[in-house]
Amino acid sequence: MAEHADGLTDLVTRAHIGRRLHLTRAGVARALAEPGFPAPAGRVGASVVWGWAEVRRWAEAAAGQPGGPTEEALHVAGIRDHFREAGFRLKIIPHPDGGWQALRVAVGRPSTTGQPFRGDTQVEAAEAALDWLRQHN
Repeated sequence: MAEHADGLTDLVTRAHIGRRLHLTRAGVARALAEPGFPAPAGRVGASVVWGWAEVRRWAEAAAGQPGGPTEEALHVAGIRDHFREAGFRLKIIPHPDGGWQALRVAVGRPSTTGQPFRGDTQVEAAEAALDWLRQHN
């Protein structure tokens, strides 16, 4: 399983899987029912959790297939993984003036206080943020 710098495993809930792979709730339910989807790692409170590394490997194999994420969603998930490894979160939301923005947010900070990067699509916004990360890390 993927580990953080502190040695802890990166665990994800159904909601995390949906956000990271850009899947709807129904899409997550379909993914969980797919053959080969990894078994849960356990529970945290009432939530079932999976190891992100196992889910990511499944997603790479299932990308573009029914029940799997789109190639675009998998690309954005990879960019988000780079941000997590650098100690940030990347939140991608529609921009009020049109297009999209990716917010670089320090862990533990409100997601509204992040540094914004703009693009016409989610991928363009995420790639603009990734360009910044490559220059500054």
